[in-house]
Amino acid sequence: MADKYSIKKLSSEYHPAILDIQELQYFFKTRTDMVSEPHPYLDDTMSFSETKVLFDFLDYSQHDVAEVMEVDPSTLFRWKKEDKTLTRLLTKTIKDMDKVIAKGVRIFGTEALFSAWLHTQNHALDHKKPADLMRDPYGLELVDQALEAMSWGSFL
Repeated sequence: MADKYSIKKLSSEYHPAILDIQELQYFFKTRTDMVSEPHPYLDDTMSFSETKVLFDFLDYSQHDVAEVMEVDPSTLFRWKKEDKTLTRLLTKTIKDMDKVIAKGVRIFGTEALFSAWLHTQNHALDHKKPADLMRDPYGLELVDQALEAMSWGSFL
């Protein structure tokens, strides 16, 4: 995923700057009322219950969520019951999806408009719905590239 989104003015010259990872998140922003030591992106994990807001936004069924998590639906049911802590890799996958959603909401202006785009078949994405493509890393990258193209004026 592209990590550079803005140019900040530093000492009268324009330099590309890498944004803080938390600025790129949409549903999983860190609370700012707490002071804590910074931690690396991959050291962070989340519980299964925290992912509900993301999967609800994408209108994913339990089968769809199981596909994203690469587990059997019965395992997913057990994870829900136990509120399992996800692995770092699954947490990274969820946060990558969240970054794409944050980018989409910025481009479309509202959650509703972006959600409508996510659930509409797209000619540029081989007549597939972007939300369906986001279930695997390759499809997520395709959706991210489509959003990046739209941010530069391409109509998809």
